[in-house]
Amino acid sequence: MQRKLAPGILLVGALIMALLFAGLCIKAAVSRPWLGLDLGIQADTVIIEKVEEGHSLAGNSGAKLLAIGTPGSPAVALEPEDLVEEPDTLGDSTRLRRFYDRQAQLDTILRSEQVLAVIENNGRQETITAVPAPSRPVSDLPWQFWTQLFVGVVGWTLGAWVVALRPNDTSAWMLLVAGLGLSFAAQAAAIYSTRELALDFETYAVVSRINGFGTLLFGVGMVTLFLIYPKRLVRGIAIGLPAIAIGAGAFYMIIPGWPGNVPLLQPFVALIMVVLLVAIAEQFLANRRDPAARAMLGWLGLSVVLGAGGFVLTVIIPPLLGRPTVIEQSTAFLLFLIIYIGVALGVTRYRLFDLADWSIGVLSYAIGVVLLLVLDALLIYGLALDQLPALSVSLAVVCLIYLPLRNRIAEWPQRGMMMPMEELYRLITEISHLPESKQQVDSIKALWGDIFHPLAIRQTTGDEIGYKSPAAPTLADDGRTLFLPAGLNFPAFRLDYAGQGARLFSSRDTKQAATIVHLLDDTLGRHRAYRQAVEAERTRINRDMHDNIGILLLGALHNPDTDRKNSLIRQTLSDLREIVSNPMQEPLPLRHLIADLRAELGEAMEAAGVALRWEKSDLPDIEIPTRTIRLLQAFLREGVSNILRHSGAQCAVATVDVAEGQISATLWDNGPGFDVENASLGNGLKNLRSRMLQSSGTFVISSSASGTRVSASVPLDLSRERRMA
Repeated sequence: MQRKLAPGILLVGALIMALLFAGLCIKAAVSRPWLGLDLGIQADTVIIEKVEEGHSLAGNSGAKLLAIGTPGSPAVALEPEDLVEEPDTLGDSTRLRRFYDRQAQLDTILRSEQVLAVIENNGRQETITAVPAPSRPVSDLPWQFWTQLFVGVVGWTLGAWVVALRPNDTSAWMLLVAGLGLSFAAQAAAIYSTRELALDFETYAVVSRINGFGTLLFGVGMVTLFLIYPKRLVRGIAIGLPAIAIGAGAFYMIIPGWPGNVPLLQPFVALIMVVLLVAIAEQFLANRRDPAARAMLGWLGLSVVLGAGGFVLTVIIPPLLGRPTVIEQSTAFLLFLIIYIGVALGVTRYRLFDLADWSIGVLSYAIGVVLLLVLDALLIYGLALDQLPALSVSLAVVCLIYLPLRNRIAEWPQRGMMMPMEELYRLITEISHLPESKQQVDSIKALWGDIFHPLAIRQTTGDEIGYKSPAAPTLADDGRTLFLPAGLNFPAFRLDYAGQGARLFSSRDTKQAATIVHLLDDTLGRHRAYRQAVEAERTRINRDMHDNIGILLLGALHNPDTDRKNSLIRQTLSDLREIVSNPMQEPLPLRHLIADLRAELGEAMEAAGVALRWEKSDLPDIEIPTRTIRLLQAFLREGVSNILRHSGAQCAVATVDVAEGQISATLWDNGPGFDVENASLGNGLKNLRSRMLQSSGTFVISSSASGTRVSASVPLDLSRERRMA
């Protein structure tokens, strides 16, 4: 079985190859005679911008360098074209051949033992003898050189990285081909575009051919990539047409026709750019019903337009129109990194669901930069403003007018996608008031549909996503699917194809969904807690009325004394108000509570003709909390009420005691008793048992022919009791 190399090994190997090629470029760049000068152009004259210390021309910074020669030979006058960065931009073969002839002539002079430099400083001409160094120091290579090397290394390495991740994907290999072409073009251009003054003809012949070949190889890779990705537009032998056509052009211009046919390279590259844009447009048409492909194409297309299009517009088109390049070619190569980063992200499908938003953001900033440059140029060349005022006015216009307008424009597409918060809150509130049933779930499902307008929405299970339920909204299938987590009272949902299939779900959607899930959970939880609190309060009122009010009404019913009957009724009304409006009364001294209960219950029993005896016990002088008060009152009142209504007893005994952290109460009567096992307890005794058990207490009923005993005990809340002084 054939073993595949790990992606890391492939990537490291590609990086080593790219660095080796960069090392060869560095060696070629420094293997030149060196005068120690930084030259520039001012008023169509070559000037010395900087001289390295210790060289013969030191101290002549700012002087004009008129000519160079050797002893005994006529000097060669220098021209601005001698410093041109990219010879291909000279426009015609005659100027190009003359340029190469002059470069060879100047290189011969620089290779001599002595160079006579004719300079003009402050209107005075003089000839200075300079001794060229045999090689150029690496430290003297300008930043433009390193920039182009960096672009070449990154382009090749990124292409290899994508191939390592997707080795069976033809589009990944086309990206690698384009990266190899970019590496050749950029690093070869670094050698001649950053020369001190001249290169020999042989070196130019090699590096210029490599540069042209790399440029066209980049075109082959990019055009073929967009012919097959994300959808194959051509099949069979037609896939090789770009390689055949561009390869034939490359052979004609670079091999036998160099340098005479090199001026054709610039319009040929512009033509390749047009073909590339047509391929991108065709891909948009072919994938108009696939939101994932559209998102990817938007990002890829924008990357190519900004990168390759920017390079063509700033470096290639101006010379074709007889104008100087907008920016230096060495700097313009950075634009290709935009292409490569964008295409690499697209081919690897990294965060595909966010590419549409990224595309809009990058495009808006690119428009801002172009607007800034155009305004600056109009103010400088049209109104003759100085550079600083022109730049200041341009920045002010972009910042005060364009950026706010851009934000407004960016909000327009989202207006139909974003539900107003007021409407969202109203819908969630309505859902929370629905019964906790299928109706509520259906309403939540409809809410998700109104927000994201998916083609399909259904309840989901953990089996679909490999775990129980997502803890937060989760994107799947490159943004085609959005999984929503289950909440307090609603299930997890799966949404497919946002905007009725017109777009992908994005990170913005997950953030919005997370906010809504939290709002739903919080609102439903609060409403559930409210309903539970209402139900608990109703139960408490019902229980307290049954346990506490019943005995008072029985006492009033059986009491023949009208004044006492009225007093009991008034007390009943008072207790009823306490139950309804003041459930948390203040703690009471235990002795006072028992004294009040003895009087109240004794009166009710006496009115019914039943004797009640309280067994003496030494109660501690403590205050007991409200919960214990309610339990004790409920037990004794309900117990006495049951004796009066059901026992047929002649006498009863009550006991209250505190021991070992427990407060206990017992009621015994001498009635005929009943079968505890088979008897059905009434609501009062059921309530008592439930309340005692909820308070970690006990509740016991025993009965025989000699009477019935009911006992209860609850923990005395020591953390809340207060001993009396």
